[in-house]
Amino acid sequence: MTKIEIYDTTLRDGAQSEDISFSMEDKSQIVERLDRMGVDYIEAGWPGANP
Repeated sequence: MTKIEIYDTTLRDGAQSEDISFSMEDKSQIVERLDRMGVDYIEAGWPGANP
């Protein structure tokens, strides 16, 4: 069986939407939940651009 890998960009692309600003708590919860769901890769963006 072929394994499907998930590459999530919520923290990078999701933060590009107008009027969206994730707090550190939001980011932490998003990462925790994606990890619990078994997401293989979580793209967090560039630290200097989106601290």
